[in-house]
Amino acid sequence: MSTYDDVERTGMSTQDVEETGMTERAMVLDFPGADELVAAGRIEPPSAQALARALAGIEAAVAAQEAGREKGAVVSTPLRGMSGRRRVLVGLFTAAAVAAGVVTYANTSETPTGTRSEARADTLSVFLDDISTVAAAQSVSSGKYWKTHLTVGDSYLSQSMDFYVVNNGKAYKKGHQPDWQFGPKDLDWKALDQLTTDPAKLLQLLQTPPRPKSISPFDQAVTLLGGSPASPKLRAGLFKAMAGLKGVKLVGTVKDSTGRGGTALEFAEAKSVGRVIVDPKTSSILEYTFTWTAGASKGKVTHQTYLSVGFTDKIG
Repeated sequence: MSTYDDVERTGMSTQDVEETGMTERAMVLDFPGADELVAAGRIEPPSAQALARALAGIEAAVAAQEAGREKGAVVSTPLRGMSGRRRVLVGLFTAAAVAAGVVTYANTSETPTGTRSEARADTLSVFLDDISTVAAAQSVSSGKYWKTHLTVGDSYLSQSMDFYVVNNGKAYKKGHQPDWQFGPKDLDWKALDQLTTDPAKLLQLLQTPPRPKSISPFDQAVTLLGGSPASPKLRAGLFKAMAGLKGVKLVGTVKDSTGRGGTALEFAEAKSVGRVIVDPKTSSILEYTFTWTAGASKGKVTHQTYLSVGFTDKIG
C-alpha cells in the first residue's frame, strides 16, 4: 500500500506517515485500549446486553466531550493524525467491549503458540453471566411430558416421574425415574418447580457437604440444565451459581460429536473430568462427557449428546 493510501485512510499527513513508518495495522490499532483488546482475543458479534453497555459508554463520552467543547475545556490533542475525539471514542468503545465480555470465550491458559495468554481471568464468570441472560430470555412452556431427544434415541418423562423410551416407533415404560439430586435435596417434577431461582441460594445448596454416593455439584447443575424441565428463570440461576463452584474451568469454543459448535466448561475431580458443551446462542446443553482419569475405569468415557429437549403432550 502506498504512502498516499495511508494518508487517505487515516487522515495523517504525508510527512506523518513517512516519518513514523507506521503500517496500516499499527495505525488501526493506535488508540487507547488496543493492547488490552489484542490480549483479550478475537472479537465476536456482541450480545444485545453487552452492546447496550458499550454504546452507553460511548454516548456518555460524546456528551461529556461536547459539553467540554461548549465550555472551552481542553479536549484530547490529535495524535498521529487521528482526531482526539475519534481516538477517545474508539478507546472507550474498546474498553467497554472488553469490560462487557464481548470477547471470544477462549482457553485462558494457552495460546496457539503455547505462551501464557493475558485474557481476562474472569472470563468464566463473564460467559456464565451472559449465558444466564440468554437462558432467562427463553420462552416459558409446559406439557404433560418432558422429551429428551438424544443421538441414541428418545425418552419421555411424565409429571409423575414415569420414564418411557421409544424403540422402533413404539413406547415402552421403563419404570420410575429417580429424583434429581441437588445438594441436600431430592427433586421430583413438582419440587423442581418449587426450587429457588436465586443464584446465591442455589450455590449454597450445591456447596452443601455431599451425601454418600452423591454426584458432584457440577454434575448436579448440568443434569438439571440439560435433562430436566427446569424453567428459564431456574436455568438462568443455575448458570450463575456455577460460576461460584471451585474447580470449574472455561475450555472455550469446541465442537460436539455431531459437529455443532459451542462453548465447553470442565470440572475435574480426583478420578474424573466432566465436560459440558453449551450453545451460547440459546443456552441449550449440546453434550455432556464424563471421563474417568484414574482407578479401575481409567480411560472410560461416556457421553450424552442432546439433539433437542422440550415439552410435549404425547409420546411418540
